[in-house]
Amino acid sequence: MKGTLAPLCELFNHAIEDGHYRGVNPALRVLRRNRTEDIDRRDKTDALSGEELARLLTAAEAHFPAWAPFVLLLALTGLRLGEAVALQWGDLDLEARLAEIRRNIVDGNVTTPKSGRSRRVDLSGRLTAALRGHQARCASAALEAGAGDLLPWLFASASGKPIDPDNFRKRVWPKILAKAKLRTIRIHDLRHTFASLLIQQGESLAYVKDQLGHHSISVTVDTYGHLVPGGNRAAVDRLDALLQAARPDQDRTKRTVRPRGPMIGPRKSPSFLMEPIGIEPTTSRVRF
Repeated sequence: MKGTLAPLCELFNHAIEDGHYRGVNPALRVLRRNRTEDIDRRDKTDALSGEELARLLTAAEAHFPAWAPFVLLLALTGLRLGEAVALQWGDLDLEARLAEIRRNIVDGNVTTPKSGRSRRVDLSGRLTAALRGHQARCASAALEAGAGDLLPWLFASASGKPIDPDNFRKRVWPKILAKAKLRTIRIHDLRHTFASLLIQQGESLAYVKDQLGHHSISVTVDTYGHLVPGGNRAAVDRLDALLQAARPDQDRTKRTVRPRGPMIGPRKSPSFLMEPIGIEPTTSRVRF
């Protein structure tokens, strides 16, 4: 539903800004209600730690090598399952290490991404190498089958169609979790894992937004803002620094007052306060 409402909301916003529509954006309230529901679901996410993710990827490579590139893609891009299934070789630029997310597959139907627009995501060095190896294996299989050219889909079934997301979700995913000795989590939690690990290592929420394809930065902040390490403390510390910089120089505004009379202090005491200790001062004349 958001995939329809988000572009509709943008359409009304542009119409209002251009003066072609004088009413209130009717899609905005619905989006806000859906965002509140997303915030309520935030506590139900179950992101993996870095160590747990490493165990998952190791288990996939060791026991399900045919699925390992697909699992790695989900883990290191934060793609939705339907977006990963809908990838084609023409969407990749392995030299530039980029992927163009143009499609989403939902219930067997090819649609636009959830945000309603395409986006580019970065590919890590490890993922790029894995996709090159996957491409070479697919090309070899196509030659053996007499097809010659690669099938368009990055991950295709034996019939040449995109893989079935439900087949992966129900038959493959639970087995990978079991081999990795991990608790039961959703495939979508790999998306939350990707975002959480990026934020924990100091990446900006703006970058996370672009990678995940959120239609607004507010969605990213609502979902993952609480994960920013020390974010609130850093903000108030910057406020302290601002106030300190704006504070008048007290040393310059105060008038210097010099004390009158002798200085009395621990470092040097005046001679008239010294009491003789056993020796009297000598005199110039001695009288009998």
